[in-house]
Amino acid sequence: MSKTDFYMSNEPLITNLNNTGDSKIDVFGVPFDATSTYRIGSRFAPNAIREAFQNIEIYSKRLGKDLEEINIKDLGNLTKVGEINEMNKMVEEVTREIIANGKIPAILGGDHSLTNGSVRAFDNCTVVVFDAHLDFRDEFEGLKLSHTTFLRRLYEDGCISNLIHIGSRAATKDEWDFVNRDDITIIDMEKIYDLNIGLKQFKDTLSSSNDIYVSIDLDVIDPAFAPAVGNPEANGLSSREMLQFIYCLENFKLTGFDIVELIPAYDNGSTSALAAKLLAELICIADK
Repeated sequence: MSKTDFYMSNEPLITNLNNTGDSKIDVFGVPFDATSTYRIGSRFAPNAIREAFQNIEIYSKRLGKDLEEINIKDLGNLTKVGEINEMNKMVEEVTREIIANGKIPAILGGDHSLTNGSVRAFDNCTVVVFDAHLDFRDEFEGLKLSHTTFLRRLYEDGCISNLIHIGSRAATKDEWDFVNRDDITIIDMEKIYDLNIGLKQFKDTLSSSNDIYVSIDLDVIDPAFAPAVGNPEANGLSSREMLQFIYCLENFKLTGFDIVELIPAYDNGSTSALAAKLLAELICIADK
């Protein structure tokens, strides 16, 4: 090994390969925020999450797992992601290739529209979405596909066999009407005021699930805990409540996940630290 190879670092990549073999989790970033409707800058989030990840403790006492012992490979960020359809095509193809290689994709956004691409790479999985907003608009400002409409597109295209939406508290009347007349499990904030009731409904709904894909829009967290998001919305989950929902996934098969909508320019470090914590815990759960 050369001195350059020995001394130089590829930070902020978070690759960790031990001596036991190939990676189990493949991380990649999607620096795309072209459909953001309020704050922009989530294109810079993947590296911000990586930097925070490198500066938190990565032993999970709750799960009894040490990420130092889990093989993680960071593939880096997508390139040429200025147009939403091309970005979604790239995300779908990279995600599909990761799955074909027997790995679990961990995707760092970017705005939430990327989930339209990643979910299409899976067949017959339960999709769990944590989000303040329903994202079931039919269109927004002339766009049929954006971070406000992607779930409507996935649902109408038959890409989701089972959807569980958690933390919702902001949507149009048309969106509420749409999800209420269809077979969609909505655990909105009113149902989470008593956390135990919300957690029980989540566990009961998960009980019939096999493969699970998780998408976390960080605006599901109350701005007091996660201020640096694209569309902050009051009356959200605390970081503790969020983690309680995440730990409900412990005994299920997590086949992929994404974390989106962090805006580093608005951050004092708390939001990226929380995103890194969620990344660490989800990797621990995915590693079975």
